[in-house]
Amino acid sequence: MTIGQFDALASITRPPSRTRDRDRGSLARIAWLLARFIRREAVHYELYEVRFGGSVRAFRRDLAALRSARIYRGGTLLGSDVS
Repeated sequence: MTIGQFDALASITRPPSRTRDRDRGSLARIAWLLARFIRREAVHYELYEVRFGGSVRAFRRDLAALRSARIYRGGTLLGSDVS
């Protein structure tokens, strides 16, 4: 569509955002971390790396996101006892 034919701007088609894919992956990783914390299982970067192939930076970012949600289990903040 052009301005000449319809007196309107042409629509622009953009490819899907990579941010959405990253957010989806982050959500899955955070859900995995949350499940481990709820079951009181150990959480180590090595486990995270084997499962998701993520970097230390991504691991720390996901932990920070989980901590910022302020989820408690029996008075203990989940994500506060990570090694």
